[in-house]
Amino acid sequence: MSEDPPDWFLQAINTPYTDRWIDVDGCTVHYQIWSADKEELPGLLFIHGHGAHAHWWDFIAPAFMHQYRVAALDVSGAGDSGHRTVYRTEQFVEEIMSVIEDAGFRDKCILVGHSFGGRMARFAGYYYPDSFSAIVLADSAIGLPGRRSVFRIPDQTQRPTRLYASRKEAARRFRLRPPQPCENRFIVDYIADHSVKEVAGGWCWKLDQRVFSKMTDLSATDPGDMLRNMQCPVAIIYGDKSRFFTEDVKAHVVSLVDKDHAISIKDAHHHLFLDQPLQFISVLRNLLTSWRNSEFSMQQPGGA
Repeated sequence: MSEDPPDWFLQAINTPYTDRWIDVDGCTVHYQIWSADKEELPGLLFIHGHGAHAHWWDFIAPAFMHQYRVAALDVSGAGDSGHRTVYRTEQFVEEIMSVIEDAGFRDKCILVGHSFGGRMARFAGYYYPDSFSAIVLADSAIGLPGRRSVFRIPDQTQRPTRLYASRKEAARRFRLRPPQPCENRFIVDYIADHSVKEVAGGWCWKLDQRVFSKMTDLSATDPGDMLRNMQCPVAIIYGDKSRFFTEDVKAHVVSLVDKDHAISIKDAHHHLFLDQPLQFISVLRNLLTSWRNSEFSMQQPGGA
């Protein structure tokens, strides 16, 4: 790492977790679980964005393991999960549901998804409306009414797998996508180190470099309609400098969720929990606490 990480970060990434692998529709899916032995606790599942992996949550997830059984998965094509010949939204959702089942999460689980992972969390809530107690979208793009999100798909079919001589050389090539500054270089370096793997002839990226060109259903279902019809509470946390949350998008977001559940992280870009990890933890903790208190109140005699 290029700078000395703070103690809280070192403590978090050194918190023990268990690696698990399951088969989902012929592909191996990897996930990590903290507090695996505390079966009485409700489940909290983190879902990474495109080009990311489960280790993006290593310095976030441990902050919640005293009240939740916490897990973070690698969707197929990413991290330590297998690659597919074709990727579909429904398949990613089935991976999420299969991890929840394998982890034995009690009652209804809470999903926290960043960027593309937030999109998958939305679809999970859409397909399985009774399965979740809450969903948190972390800087996951919300299209404006009448505007369709257009994905630019690079031609990756002819691109050869690039090999590097060492882990260090490969990790040095890591870049955040979409591009943005990040003052916490120790976090970027940690993520980069977990983004590569050794193969015959050298080191390469874990990510399936052709994942977008293998996707078959990139057309966008209107996210506004999906959020309005969710059967569980939804919160949206976004960076105040995020390129995806312009002023008109922010106004639209407030119309979709409870105004107290549309929360801005100051001095944060799209990768908001890399920019402001402690602030993100605090905001998420407060959200989860408010929902837990609300559920407790509803369960008491005389509750509204």
